[in-house]
Amino acid sequence: MCKSDTLSAAGGSLTCHRCDRRYPRAAAGYIDLLDVDGERAPATAAQRFMESELVARIYERFWRPFMVRALAGPGAAGAAGGFAGELFIHKNALGVDDRAGPWLDLSCGPGLFTRAFAAAAPGQSIIGLDISRPMLEEAAKRTRAYPNVTLVRADAHDLPFADRQLGGVNNAGALHVYDDPDQVFREVFRVIRPGGVYVGSTFVDAARLTSRLASRLSGIRRYDPHELRAQLSRVGFAEYEEVRLGDGFVFKAKKP
Repeated sequence: MCKSDTLSAAGGSLTCHRCDRRYPRAAAGYIDLLDVDGERAPATAAQRFMESELVARIYERFWRPFMVRALAGPGAAGAAGGFAGELFIHKNALGVDDRAGPWLDLSCGPGLFTRAFAAAAPGQSIIGLDISRPMLEEAAKRTRAYPNVTLVRADAHDLPFADRQLGGVNNAGALHVYDDPDQVFREVFRVIRPGGVYVGSTFVDAARLTSRLASRLSGIRRYDPHELRAQLSRVGFAEYEEVRLGDGFVFKAKKP
């Protein structure tokens, strides 16, 4: 909270030597780095859903597949070969198993990608970060078999990492619920090392009136890929690439 450069680990807690604040690992299995009095409250229906214990429990099996079909179209999952195909795109774009980490799975939810990356690169440090307690509680249960995983509760708009520390950031299916995506892009750019990559996925800005109305009511934001490329370029990213999957797409950008 005081923006110290380092925290030291001891006895299952992290301690700041500047302000003496301690961040103990929660009994649920993650480290909570948020100031309760200063954290963001869920502002939209979509954000509130992500804070729901029920949604956290059913996210992988039911909620995520339903939302992908609803927002990216019924053909998207088939075009990607299901989650296995989507994971293949993300993992290979990041280079998790052949480049140096640590790797951040940003807005990790219950740890679907976190676990896959940890299994693919057992010698690398994988950090799963989310703002939702229920999501992290589920992630903790499902990552117990992976000693290279650390789970952190923090805000994507204010990442708790020093500059240029990460090999890359994965950001699957979360851009549509952020309050300020440009701030998230700035934070991701800040924490990635030069040569590191940012890989994410989100949904295309559909021209259908009903989709736009539903987006306004729910708080779900859709993206024009050309504008997203321009947003990332303004932050400093280069070498933008994308793969379209129905009305969804996976993108990759590099920090020069």
